Amino acid sequence: MKITLLILFCWVALSGATSEERSRALKQKELSVLRGYMEAARDSLQQEVAERWRAKQLYIEQRENDKEELATLREKQERIHGNLSRLKEDFFSKERSLDEERKKVTAAKEEWQFVGASVEELFKREADHLIEVFPTEAEPRRASLEAVRREFDGQKNVENTVTAFGRYKLQGIADNSRCTLTKRTLFVDQGGPQEMTLLRFGSVFAYGIDNASGTYLVHQSGSRGAERYSVETVGAPELQEYLGASFPKWVEKQVLEEALKLDIMQNAQTSLLVRGKRISTADRIMQFIRAGGPVMLPLFLLVVWAIVLVVYKLVQFRVKHTGDSKISTVVLDFLDKNKIDDAREYIRKKRGVVARVVKTCLEHSKWNRVSAEKAVKEIIIDEVPQLNKHLNTLAVIAGAAPLLGLLGTVTGMINLFKVITNYGTGDPKILAGGISEALVTTEVGLIIAIPVLLVHNYIRNRTNDIQAETEKHTIRILNHLWPEN
Repeated sequence: MKITLLILFCWVALSGATSEERSRALKQKELSVLRGYMEAARDSLQQEVAERWRAKQLYIEQRENDKEELATLREKQERIHGNLSRLKEDFFSKERSLDEERKKVTAAKEEWQFVGASVEELFKREADHLIEVFPTEAEPRRASLEAVRREFDGQKNVENTVTAFGRYKLQGIADNSRCTLTKRTLFVDQGGPQEMTLLRFGSVFAYGIDNASGTYLVHQSGSRGAERYSVETVGAPELQEYLGASFPKWVEKQVLEEALKLDIMQNAQTSLLVRGKRISTADRIMQFIRAGGPVMLPLFLLVVWAIVLVVYKLVQFRVKHTGDSKISTVVLDFLDKNKIDDAREYIRKKRGVVARVVKTCLEHSKWNRVSAEKAVKEIIIDEVPQLNKHLNTLAVIAGAAPLLGLLGTVTGMINLFKVITNYGTGDPKILAGGISEALVTTEVGLIIAIPVLLVHNYIRNRTNDIQAETEKHTIRILNHLWPEN
């Protein structure tokens, strides 16, 4: 603004240069004023330039400082990026390590679960097998097994558990491989509990004597499970006397110093020697049935069912189809003599299909042959299904019996393989149970099927003969009543 006024005054002064001298003083004065203004403007301009220069210097200094600060920040940023990258690498490395450790922990947990499940399965199988150990050792061995199980549940130490279980098995092997004298309470077959002193020969058999001097034999029965051992009363007088005299000496000395009377075979004949008498037929039959296993029950029901049906059919034939030829002959004699009323009186007291047919023909004799044939056909149609009734059922029984026997065979073989898996093939008595079940059921199934099949064939032929005889007698009666047709 000041520069503008200065230029304006200069222009006015120049424009008035041609005026009179008289205005020269005024102009001088104005020039002085203008110079003052110019000086002021110049001072102001110089001050402005100096301020702008200082501002520029400050800007340059600030920019340099900013550049240095920016470089410092960039250097810090690069260091931070580097540290961040290293942290990321460390994080990923630790994460990978953590994943590997987690996998190891998971694998170790799964391995421990497998080991724990295996140990529990081992305990369970051993507990299931305890019902098959020698009766006097069942409870002590169960207590020892439970002690090992509690140790495992408390410590979860597999190595100690395996060691303890090994000691438990070795103790069982040692107990089963020596003779021992113990006092135990056992349940006698077909009797109650008896406290007796036992001389046990491993896990094979034992002699026992109770407080009343009753003598017993504990031996393997050939079955499996809880019935693997049986306790039988000794009935042979010689053996009773021998055991009664020997037991006090054995208990007193706690050692065996003499020859023993025993059956080393321990087979089916042992019971004969112990009882002192032969096995009855009823006992043999029961042993045979028990040897067949659970399939013997449906086979027995099939036998009962087949017998009931056969008896029913035979009674049916006996009641309804006996004397058919005689009835027909007598009635034909009356008809030949033209004694229809006598024939009606005779046939009124008879029973059976032929009697019904003859009675119907005589009742329709006053009509025609067509009506009589229709009535006779209704009777035959009603009687034929009764004759064929239950024949298909007998055929089904004859076919189902061998199949049930085959089912018992398969079941017996499965049980046999289970026994081999659990006990091996060292004890033939245990294997005999599965083999008996496999063979006995097949034998019984065939024993049932063959007679039922033969009886079914007989009843079928008898039914066909009855149908043919009925039709023959019917035609003969109709021909005598209406010979012209």
